[in-house]
Amino acid sequence: MPDWFTHTLFGWITGKTTKINIALVVIGALIPDLVKINLAFIWYSIDHHYFFEPIHTPFGAFIIAAIFALFFKDSKKAFIALGVGVTTHFILDFLLVHVSGGIKFLYPLSWGEWQFYLIRPDDYWITIIAIIAALLVFLTYYLYNIKKNVKKVI
Repeated sequence: MPDWFTHTLFGWITGKTTKINIALVVIGALIPDLVKINLAFIWYSIDHHYFFEPIHTPFGAFIIAAIFALFFKDSKKAFIALGVGVTTHFILDFLLVHVSGGIKFLYPLSWGEWQFYLIRPDDYWITIIAIIAALLVFLTYYLYNIKKNVKKVI
């Protein structure tokens, strides 16, 4: 189940391996889940689900990423990093079996929902795989940097 932790780990792995700004990739990986702000409105018995639902579409997430990117000096690089994170989010969510439908990839042209039916929502193996992959990436970079620093000393 790609939860926030899994999305964060995959964003970190992607940012680390592609040498893109890791923080922005991780933030981008969480942008589509800003749709969860709707929970605060439901708590007050105000249903704004259809207002916030486009945030969890590629169209809406990339618009929010573009708005966030405007706050940075190099907005083009920031948008690319945020966009990479948004893309990792939708790749993970596309693999899910969605109880309520799927991802609206073609919004606003179509409300059709798509999913790959690979990971059940109650399956935490993807999170365990993400933890193992993040540890492997971390150890690889750590050992590589130790080896590189030893060569500098010699």
